Amino acid sequence: MSRPRHQVKELEALLTEAEGKGWRVDKKAAYYRMRCPCGKHMTWVHLTPSNPRYEQEKRQKLQGTGCW
Repeated sequence: MSRPRHQVKELEALLTEAEGKGWRVDKKAAYYRMRCPCGKHMTWVHLTPSNPRYEQEKRQKLQGTGCW
């Protein structure tokens, strides 16, 4: 079963990129949960982020994990 698409196209692109890199993406109630392949890192992507720089900041955080 495939996951539902994110309503924000930039965040959908981030989730798709993460899946391509081996991250597991699960849909929860108000967010998507992302887990890295090594199992040490996890982050959430909210459905309705209020910060206009949310996608950029999320990418920076992911790049700092070492698994990205």
